[in-house]
Amino acid sequence: MAELHSWHPIDENSDDKEIIITVDFTVTGRPEAGFAELAKHLETPYGIWESLPPAVGDETGMTGEDYLDRWTSELRASGADVKAVFGYCASSVFALAIAERVATWQAKPRVVLFDPTAATGFTVLHYGFFRVVDALAAVLTEDEVRDAHAAGEAAQRTHDDLETLTKEFVRLYREVGSTAFERVGLEADRADELVEWFSSYMTYLVAASQLTVAGDLDGVDVIRSAELPGALEIGAREVRFDIDHSGLLSQPEVAQAVRGLLP
Repeated sequence: MAELHSWHPIDENSDDKEIIITVDFTVTGRPEAGFAELAKHLETPYGIWESLPPAVGDETGMTGEDYLDRWTSELRASGADVKAVFGYCASSVFALAIAERVATWQAKPRVVLFDPTAATGFTVLHYGFFRVVDALAAVLTEDEVRDAHAAGEAAQRTHDDLETLTKEFVRLYREVGSTAFERVGLEADRADELVEWFSSYMTYLVAASQLTVAGDLDGVDVIRSAELPGALEIGAREVRFDIDHSGLLSQPEVAQAVRGLLP
């Protein structure tokens, strides 16, 4: 198999001829389970590849089309037969668009979306900014967490443009993060890395917001957790589980349901 730069295998299956590709923005230590956890229970004959974002800093100025070009050009060059495309949360829009592109050179793959959401001011505030602030709660005071939440809410009310809003979220995270990082004695370069990672994630979400949901949803299935405010309603077939959003990809019963959807 040729060296991959925008994808990496996440299961023990060495098959690189027939694959499932998964689209998500993963990072070490995030609270939500990722596709690597799902792969442990999936028991599929296909190889499973996970999308990789650009190296932190390289994403500057990238659009949604740029991300798609990066991922799909390598997929096509690999010669692999893409049997299915999985997308998680805000990455679901990318998954739909990748499937449409893959269909231009092979049979259209099945698409399975897990808690699909649109990248909007509301969802980025609640599932992006609030979560990175809450991850610092152990070293911040209750007042500091509350003030950071209030600042984020004020920013969301003030800025209608998502790109402008996410830049403000990065500024606020740098501000509140500097307090937390100093208290735990984190080196300045490591603190900068965390802020740069968050900035990279914000760019990714802005890029996702630039894409539209495909009109043809034939072959698309949706796996949903317990109620998730801001969920993207796309009218596809659905399977629902009484599971928290953060644990959706880690549950064996979810993997079992997904197996039944695969070609």
